[in-house]
Amino acid sequence: MDGYGVRPIDSFDFHHSMLTDELRISAFHDAIASAVQPGDIVVDIGSGTGILSMFAAQAGASQVYAIEREPIIHIAREISDRNGFAATITFLEGSSLDIDVPQRADVLISETIGNAGLDEGIVAWVSDAKERLLVPGAVIVPMSLDVTASLICVPAEYESIERWDLPLRDLDFSPLERVAQNNLHSVEMSRSDLVSEPVTLFTTDLNESQPTISGVGTSRVTKNATVHGIGVWFTATLGPGNSLSNVPPNIVPSWEQGFLPLDRPRQIEAGTSVDIEVACSPSGDKWTWRAGADAPTQTTHNGELEEHIG
Repeated sequence: MDGYGVRPIDSFDFHHSMLTDELRISAFHDAIASAVQPGDIVVDIGSGTGILSMFAAQAGASQVYAIEREPIIHIAREISDRNGFAATITFLEGSSLDIDVPQRADVLISETIGNAGLDEGIVAWVSDAKERLLVPGAVIVPMSLDVTASLICVPAEYESIERWDLPLRDLDFSPLERVAQNNLHSVEMSRSDLVSEPVTLFTTDLNESQPTISGVGTSRVTKNATVHGIGVWFTATLGPGNSLSNVPPNIVPSWEQGFLPLDRPRQIEAGTSVDIEVACSPSGDKWTWRAGADAPTQTTHNGELEEHIG
């Protein structure tokens, strides 16, 4: 047996992890069932395999516009048709920023939630959709995201950054260390990695005209430790009484957490109070962060290094 003739799925493991994440699937199913009323028009941004669009159709939507820019859209259309939704779900290939729909939607669904909450650009997608694709007062799933942070001790992850300071086959690749120090990374954190009490830095309410995307909080250090950076995670409110979180220890396998490295590891004592400040752009590709009054602000933009702000 071979695989010839089978259309490959881009990032199969990524989509498979989401489809097999029962907590994620269950939470979104219930949120969509509550949000969608019979006859509603629905837009699903970043529809992936189309499962959330199919939930909307099952809930009674008269038309669903499933927007996806990756090749997975071709398999998603096949899956949708196979399940009898050809007349209800219309797949639109491309970025939602470049796509119009024939009629404005009553409900927006967008599971563009990254490991740090906002890093897949959900604020930008939703803001644009509210202007062009939705009726006033449309229901948005998720409603909001809390961004929570803690100082973390993750020596193995930090070693992967520091290793760029070492020669590679007698060649100097040290500029990559600066890039790595100024990027948002994905890690799987355990509770023991947390050095300070978690603090919610801000809540991004997607119904607001200008959602909050930055904040600062004071976190108390709980043990003597080496701090390698700031750990960041989310709690998404999908609907009233329905939330989903990747708080460590993680029980939602389709997400990890975000890791914002410090420019160098720092020793810290239990009982110390530290200000943690984090901000990101609406598109989720530019982050700034700082821990402690004497620490430099670090910035990332599309994976490229920008200068520290002293």
